[in-house]
Amino acid sequence: MKPISLPVLLSLGALVASAQTNPPSPASEPVNLEEFVVTGNPLGRAQDEVAQPTSVLAGQRLTLARQVTIGDTLAGEPGISSSSFGPGASRPVIRGLGGDRVRVLQGGIGTLDASVVSPDHAVSVDPLLIDRIEIVRGPATLLYGGSAIGGVVNVIDARIPEELPARAREGRTEVRLGGAANERAAAGLVTGKAGQFAWRLDGFTRRTDDVQIPGLLESDALRAAREAAGAPGGARPVSGYLPNSATDTSGAGAAVAYHGARGHLGISYSGLDSLYGVPSRAFEDGEGVRIDLRQRRWDLHAEAHEPLPWLRVAKLQFGRADYRHAELEGDEIGTRVGNRAYEGRIELLHTPLAGLEGALGAQVSRSDFTAAGEEAFVPSSVTTNQAVFLYEEVPGKALTWQFGGRVERQKIAPAAGTGLASRTHTSSSLSAGAIWKLPATTSLAVSLSRSERAPNAQELFADGPHAGTGSYEIGDASLGRERAHGIDVSLRKRTGGLTGVATAFATDFDGFIFEEPTGAELAGLPVYRFVQNDARFRGAELELIAHLHDAAPHQVDLRLVTDTVRATNRTTGQPLPRITPTRLGAGIDYRHGALSASLDVRQGLRAKRLAPGELPTPGYTQVNLAAAWRFKLGPTDGEVFARASNLTDETIRLHTSFVKDIAPQPGRSITAGLRLTF
Repeated sequence: MKPISLPVLLSLGALVASAQTNPPSPASEPVNLEEFVVTGNPLGRAQDEVAQPTSVLAGQRLTLARQVTIGDTLAGEPGISSSSFGPGASRPVIRGLGGDRVRVLQGGIGTLDASVVSPDHAVSVDPLLIDRIEIVRGPATLLYGGSAIGGVVNVIDARIPEELPARAREGRTEVRLGGAANERAAAGLVTGKAGQFAWRLDGFTRRTDDVQIPGLLESDALRAAREAAGAPGGARPVSGYLPNSATDTSGAGAAVAYHGARGHLGISYSGLDSLYGVPSRAFEDGEGVRIDLRQRRWDLHAEAHEPLPWLRVAKLQFGRADYRHAELEGDEIGTRVGNRAYEGRIELLHTPLAGLEGALGAQVSRSDFTAAGEEAFVPSSVTTNQAVFLYEEVPGKALTWQFGGRVERQKIAPAAGTGLASRTHTSSSLSAGAIWKLPATTSLAVSLSRSERAPNAQELFADGPHAGTGSYEIGDASLGRERAHGIDVSLRKRTGGLTGVATAFATDFDGFIFEEPTGAELAGLPVYRFVQNDARFRGAELELIAHLHDAAPHQVDLRLVTDTVRATNRTTGQPLPRITPTRLGAGIDYRHGALSASLDVRQGLRAKRLAPGELPTPGYTQVNLAAAWRFKLGPTDGEVFARASNLTDETIRLHTSFVKDIAPQPGRSITAGLRLTF
């Protein structure tokens, strides 16, 4: 097991510092739609003051929702599912869109890894050390580019201190045990100050075994399809666990920042190592592919207040990373993947001008991607991107307007010797929105967008067997820009006996890029070719909270959640692949002093609209229970928590996953943990 000295020392330090018991702090954060967000709005507004639908996962909700991956952590949020490639790799899927259409950020800068190339490549961010997650549903290309045409997930870890800590030293530590994969995890961080300097040290470690599952590994649909085709039985029957799904991950970071009277400048260095198995059908010999991942990253944040008379704030963010992983077949390396990348952005928030409040900015990035080995289905290439953008608001008492635009240029240059020509695309995006404040603390938000996304290297140049998706992928170098025209309408209520958000959305794509089965086989794999067709997405999301009892000492809330999306290939009239089926959910939250508990029931409906080549996915009902108790030990705040998932031990398969028919979700499990803040 990898060393856990830093988290253990932090835990011991917190306990030694504790000497007496004080009254407990409140059990849970109250329902509050006024949570401020920085993602999707450079001015930093409350959620109901942003035209686009947003969500924030923080505090105790984040503690109880935390999973091994970012995708699985967010999978219970309205409109969000997961690509779920086993416990080692999972990206968020927003409204049926994933991959290179959902931008995952780390503190406002891309993760600078290889996770968009294949669903079995992990996102290089671990949820253990993060403070909050902000999600923007729908196109966010205005600020973050074409790869945010489906939405943005911004993971905020506060690794670089944005302000001086209140005390000379403070921090937190957390340990977790249990779950369907026998998780053993610990994390800790310490921040401090010395004069005008703030510093931070953090670290974590996590190990899991093979995931326990209910019933057989392979789905009934897969076995029936094999029998109907007269194909051999395949791998030996496996039940009760997901082979080759164990993980071993650790990371650490250090940061320092100088804070002056008119701004700050900070820099951090961090590293992440992960060894995880990739689910596959190759179980006869007891071995499969494992990925040995390593990333080292530098980040810089700077902020200046009133540097010029017309400039309120100037912000600079820059990240540079060296990422690489080896795909291990037994003890042999089959494929090596690398990505040396950087990304930088500057935002200039101007003073009010002719009734306008807003910002202008620029963004640059470069990705030097390399792949070599038996399954290097995408050639090595260099992708560069330059962009400028503008965001403005016209505030008002009852009506606020928000609008802006972005222009970006992307160039993909394949490596010499490939015989492939470079491709350059210039894309533009426009958006406009309005927020009406209605009576009874209710608001109506409407957002219109016209977004463009340039094809990536995989879509243009792929040509080879892709083990992650179990297919032979062929790109098309003639692919053009993908254009989307969308509208979101949200009704929001902030306070009162009933709070929540109801959203309806519609997006039409011209030249939507996706993988289409050709019916042929190469290297024993079905051939999929990247094509462009027009597409239509329609859907809705609803989250309501009825505050049934809100008088001390007891608080009881009823939560109702549902989301649905329907995606159609407008050229053929057929459904698009891996679209999230309709989901329903209900839950009860109870709080009494330092104790809080929740019971959730979630139902996923059967996937009936199937794209060519897709197998049906059965529906499921998942029952989850969580509880937490807060306490104080001297100056230390503590929290003991536990989460029981899938209490009925039901076989659950996610239609959004490439490996749903050979890798079901975990069975019944209980995870418990201790969190200390000092």
